[in-house]
Amino acid sequence: MAFTPKDAVLFDLYTSLAERLASAARSAVELVNAPVDSRRELAKRIGNIESEADELLGKIVRRIDDMFVTPYDRGDLQDLANALDDATDSIEEATDIAVLHRVQDFPALAAELADAVRKCAELTASSMPRLKNLKDLEHYYVEVDRLEDEGDRIHRRITAQLYDGSVDAMTILRVTGTIDQLEDSLDHMAKVARVIRTISLKES
Repeated sequence: MAFTPKDAVLFDLYTSLAERLASAARSAVELVNAPVDSRRELAKRIGNIESEADELLGKIVRRIDDMFVTPYDRGDLQDLANALDDATDSIEEATDIAVLHRVQDFPALAAELADAVRKCAELTASSMPRLKNLKDLEHYYVEVDRLEDEGDRIHRRITAQLYDGSVDAMTILRVTGTIDQLEDSLDHMAKVARVIRTISLKES
């Protein structure tokens, strides 16, 4: 392992950012399963979480910029923070679209997609403290890949249902924006795992 300084505050900020991601994902599950008249308040809650994530991203970027020597590659650390924030942004956009587009009833599988996002976000949050020592992360890498694949399969099945001729065009347009953003969130979380793996390989 390379002899690099370990900034406890910086690593705590990454963990806090990942925890905001998990919180947003849990609220997204609630929103997808909630009655229509309850969704606006849940979307507002997620918007507040996303704002907190943006503040944490700013703190991370400033701390990295102020460090003469970073604990890991500077570009990798910036990519990691951006991917965590992008995942949270996608969840916020998914839920905001659901409210703005006045989605009435989600396809049944939408709840499964949201739950895959939740599982991946919670796994990301619980694994982020290991960024400091880069130990015991193999299960995390494998499980994120599995959840991303699961989410992709669910997304394809939802899309197939939307276009099977039984759903009107307006409903398709309304629902697609939300499910596409949920899938994007999984893609960003997969990038988080790839960046951490890259950091680990460089430090080994």
